[in-house]
Amino acid sequence: MVSDPQRTVELRLRAAVESSPSGLLMIDSEGRIVLVNREVERLFGYSREELLGQSVDLLVPEPMRGSHPGFRRGFLADPRTRAMGAGRDLYGRRKDGTQVPVEIGLTPVATEDGIYVISSIVDISARKRAEARFRLAVDSSPNGMVMIDAEGHIVLVNREVERLFDYTRDELLGQSIEMLIPERFRGRHTSYRDAFFEAPSQRAMGAGRELFGLRKDGTEIPVEIGLNPIETEEGFFVLGSIVDISARQHAETERRSLEDQLRQSQKLESLGRLAGGIAHDFNNILGAIMGFTELALDQISDANLRIDLEQALKAAKRGKDIVTRIMSFSRRQGLVLEAVNPLVSVQDAIRLLRITLPPSVELRVQTGEPLPMILGDATSLQQVVMNLGTNAAHAMPKGGVIEVKLEPFYAGDSFIRAHPGLREGNYVMLSVRDQGVGMDEATVARVFEPFFTTKAPGAGTGLGMAMVHGIISDHHGSVWIESRLGDGTAVHCLLPAGDAEESTGTDSGFLTRGGGERILVIDDEPQIAVSSRRRLESFGYRAFDTSSPEQALELFRSQPMQFDLIFTDLSMPVLNGIDLARAVRAIRPDIPVVLVTGHLDVVAHEELEAAGIRWVARKPLSKLELAAVVSSALRGEPA
Repeated sequence: MVSDPQRTVELRLRAAVESSPSGLLMIDSEGRIVLVNREVERLFGYSREELLGQSVDLLVPEPMRGSHPGFRRGFLADPRTRAMGAGRDLYGRRKDGTQVPVEIGLTPVATEDGIYVISSIVDISARKRAEARFRLAVDSSPNGMVMIDAEGHIVLVNREVERLFDYTRDELLGQSIEMLIPERFRGRHTSYRDAFFEAPSQRAMGAGRELFGLRKDGTEIPVEIGLNPIETEEGFFVLGSIVDISARQHAETERRSLEDQLRQSQKLESLGRLAGGIAHDFNNILGAIMGFTELALDQISDANLRIDLEQALKAAKRGKDIVTRIMSFSRRQGLVLEAVNPLVSVQDAIRLLRITLPPSVELRVQTGEPLPMILGDATSLQQVVMNLGTNAAHAMPKGGVIEVKLEPFYAGDSFIRAHPGLREGNYVMLSVRDQGVGMDEATVARVFEPFFTTKAPGAGTGLGMAMVHGIISDHHGSVWIESRLGDGTAVHCLLPAGDAEESTGTDSGFLTRGGGERILVIDDEPQIAVSSRRRLESFGYRAFDTSSPEQALELFRSQPMQFDLIFTDLSMPVLNGIDLARAVRAIRPDIPVVLVTGHLDVVAHEELEAAGIRWVARKPLSKLELAAVVSSALRGEPA
């Protein structure tokens, strides 16, 4: 009979076993279950009666039952306490056949009846779910996550690391982190890693120098890396967060490129305004020279002196053409297609190009057999020659020869197939060849892109070749490049031949004379005003000049019927030509107004129409041009 104290101890032990939060299960040396507590019943879904006397293999999942007796015999042969969590992942089998992840601690108990083993069983489902959620969070992170140990071995990676570096997880785990470091940085990286482990501290993204990763295919990618030291029961680790910044760098490069393009556009716009101002002032000077020279020619009979004055007048007209070209080069205008002699256009451009080239560059021009006329825009074609010649000179910083060649060309069937967009027929080929550094295939492929340039920053806009391509395309022609590194570059432009006759561009020689009509001349340059008045008087008109638009308006207000025509400059201080036209036509709507401008920019048609201006002339005017526009305005003929 058990004494009361013993009974009390037994009851307490049983209550402790039953109340344990862990499942407690005892088996004998044959592996039969001899004791279970309530947690075992709850965990496995069996009642106590269903478990007692059964083999413990009943609670082992089917795939592991075959090997479990061997593990059990091995433990009994060397019975030692095994702590919770030691060994591999373990699972128990519930009554409904489902598996539950568990941790098991084993304690051998020696009794008079032999050795028993008490198993302490803990359901770790919640922990496994938490680990799964953590792993899912790590795996789903948009940043690459890689963990390394103190020896630099990779112990954890996520999917983004696999995608970023193109390795599988199995290829990375256990490997040295240096396999993801470009060869040129590996030697130093080991010392950096050792130093970090000696003095670990959190390092934020983007801190430090530029970093690069090495992909499986050997390509490098720019990355940002954040480092977090982690201390665990297993030891010290470092978790690295990796971000591919290729897109960011591309966007930054694109942003800088757009900013550069904006700056270049602003420079071009400023250049255009500057050129316009220069042209206005220079045209005024040329206008005075041409006006007074023509007046002198009308009064001189000495043949030798007339020849001298005619040469001066011819030089002034050449100056006028040069101003027009300068303005065209700084700001592309709409094409005016007409019959053009390509040789004359190229020769005109060559004269201007020679002035701009350094002494170390020689310019050679070759022309073949007689060239056909083309239907084109002479100024735009000159711009093509200027751009190609300037690019050729930049390709030869130490000097060399630029060859400009013009020749007739017939585009046959095979050539047309190789150059889509062209039609079979006669063309004129313009070729510009240099002895410069040449270009590789990748550069040639991009050379016609707007703002693409091989020149150093600030040395060019990258618009020249794009403009050349646009002009030739507008002429329904074709342009292509032949180039090799170290072997120079040749640019070939094909321009369709035309059947029209060449326009001489010269004055007809017929001077329209006046019949005493009264003309008020206004120009803020006194010399221009005086020369225009005197020439108009020589044509048979009665002219009055002033350099003050305010005085002109007051004079017209006082005598609105005393004038038959207003002849005014556009750009004048205080009151410009358009505002003056509005004012005088408000007083007398029928008065014709001729507007004269030295700017290449064309004033908007709507603005001219609103001011009642139908006739616009370009400075400087020859006497024939002056007579023609005044006569047209007085007759009310179309401009």
